Amino acid sequence: MSTKLYSLLVLLFVMPASITAATITVTSLAALQTAINNAVPGDIIILSNGTYTASTDITVNKQGTATSPITIQAQSIGGATIGGTNGFNIVSPARYIIIKGFRFTHSASQATMASGTSFCRWTRNIFQTPGTGENLLLNGNDHEVDYNTFQHKNALGRFIAVRGSGSQIAQRLHIHHNYFFDQQPQSGNGAETVQFGLSGLSLSSSNSIIEYNLFEECEGENEMISIKASAVTIRYNTIRNCPAQFTLRHGNWCKVYGNYFINTPGIRIFGDDHVIFSNHFENCSPAINIGNGDGEVANGDALTVHDRPDRCLIAFNTLVNNPANITQSGRTNGLGATNTTVANNIVQGGGAAASIAGPYTGAVWSGNIIYQTNGAGSMPSGGYTSVNPLLARNGTGTFHLQSGSPAIGTATGSYAAVTVDMDGQNRTSPFDKGADETSAAAVTAQILSTSMVGHNAGGQQACVPVSASADDGNVPGNVLDNDLNTRWSASGDGQWIQFCLSNAATVTGVQIAFYNGTSRTSTFDILTSSDGVGWTNSALGRVSSGTSLNPETFNISATTAKYVRIVGHGNSINAWNSYTEVRILSNATLAARVENEAGASSVLLNSFPNPFRNTGTVTYQLEKDGPVQLSLLDITGRQVRVLVNAQAKAGIHRLTFNAAQLPAGVYWLKFVHNGRTVTKQVVKADR
Repeated sequence: MSTKLYSLLVLLFVMPASITAATITVTSLAALQTAINNAVPGDIIILSNGTYTASTDITVNKQGTATSPITIQAQSIGGATIGGTNGFNIVSPARYIIIKGFRFTHSASQATMASGTSFCRWTRNIFQTPGTGENLLLNGNDHEVDYNTFQHKNALGRFIAVRGSGSQIAQRLHIHHNYFFDQQPQSGNGAETVQFGLSGLSLSSSNSIIEYNLFEECEGENEMISIKASAVTIRYNTIRNCPAQFTLRHGNWCKVYGNYFINTPGIRIFGDDHVIFSNHFENCSPAINIGNGDGEVANGDALTVHDRPDRCLIAFNTLVNNPANITQSGRTNGLGATNTTVANNIVQGGGAAASIAGPYTGAVWSGNIIYQTNGAGSMPSGGYTSVNPLLARNGTGTFHLQSGSPAIGTATGSYAAVTVDMDGQNRTSPFDKGADETSAAAVTAQILSTSMVGHNAGGQQACVPVSASADDGNVPGNVLDNDLNTRWSASGDGQWIQFCLSNAATVTGVQIAFYNGTSRTSTFDILTSSDGVGWTNSALGRVSSGTSLNPETFNISATTAKYVRIVGHGNSINAWNSYTEVRILSNATLAARVENEAGASSVLLNSFPNPFRNTGTVTYQLEKDGPVQLSLLDITGRQVRVLVNAQAKAGIHRLTFNAAQLPAGVYWLKFVHNGRTVTKQVVKADR
């Protein structure tokens, strides 16, 4: 064979491998199915924007690879709607498939994944599938479900249901940064928001992670998240304004930490060897409900019983203003719980610290702090101290320890399972009591807002306009309210207040108005950062004049930054750092102070009356159809109400919102539509 012919044959042999992967755009479901049937690793199949009606399954059984997945996506996020009676059906042996950017309005139970599938991903989709059944059914292993919006469910069934094969639950799933919103109550059983497993699967270990998800207004039934499997980690989720309860219903060895429970029934625990730590509970009734078992699986009782909780650890949680704190309800012939450890929790305000009605054999109570509760209740005297833990709400909306707190470094016992706090910071010995570990490490978890999760999220931690290391009740948002009569205050050398700009910009200095600025001088540093993790000392040892209550200007060398931190070193009289107003000198605005972002606030978004008292009316105009998110934020940029989260038609829209339970003050309406953001300041007047 000649060298030339040999070379040609080699070329013909290798050419297909180099040209097979392609980007294919289709304009019909039939063409989409054909492209899927012919897909090879690395293909990107794009369905053009539009509305499509599926009457048969869109079946996927192809295999991509870890480095060259097969991607099936909408032309733009939310731009391609698939309605009808059928949807995507991913079947064995499919693997490394990505489903991205679709709006699903087809019948429920039509987005499915079969046993034998693996390494598939659902991302940036909107699930609003009517009728009885699941919005998304997961079988198989190693799947990922991230940055999706699940919304407006008013029928039996779940937003997500996880199953398995035989007696083995699906393994190594990663469910994160999803938004679960508006699940209406049903009269029957089987309407959890997320049901992870079944009783027959409960003794199999999943080793899956559910994290950084936001749940709001979900009340399909009494159980919102129902875990019926073993070895599931549930962390850093926010559960807010959900009348249903998170339940460890069946299974063992689950970890629940770093979650934020706000105005919800909290967590109920059945099963063995669970660890519940570093969670933040506020206005929950109850916060932590230790189940009263009616059976013991380890002794041969059926997997369907309420398995008696044994050897569970409930430690390092912070509970504030909960009508009921740590509870166990009575049960006729109940087995109660055994060998539960309740240690190093902080319980402040609300009802009795503990109320235990059932058998509670071998319980250990140690190192807890209670303060201003309605008594200790069932908590034994040797298991707690009554002392002010010096908690204060910071810019993220959660209660953190202030300098000098008796909780700092005083935790009792040694608990290897407790590794991080509610901010995602590592715990270092000696541990602090409660959910917060005082630390200078980067904060990687906080109360979530809609800008951090769901199909429109940026995929990064949201920019909190102002936050602080601590406060004494004079919160950091006070420095942004244009009122010299309010202030942020924190005592101690090194306490800081931090600002996030809407984008990286040139920063040339700060303006600060100091509390009691005519009777004392204050010393401070100015730090800047591009990411809020690594910091540059832009100015050290600056000192106020001591002669003015008005803002004073402190210039620095021009630097590009997104974050600015002012670190206080007390004042000439005492250790307090206290500022009434702060402005960042920059060509960018603070994240929550943009009144005319996109230059169209007065045209697109209006609210009246303004100021309002208990209710206000919002009007907004859409130039074209698209998704709308409308939220009410407080002065710190913390979301306090979701007003709209839905697809809307072009035209003028009007709605009335109720804010009767909110305190008087300055708020922001944040309006997001088709990639455009507009905010408008509104004021709630005193009654």
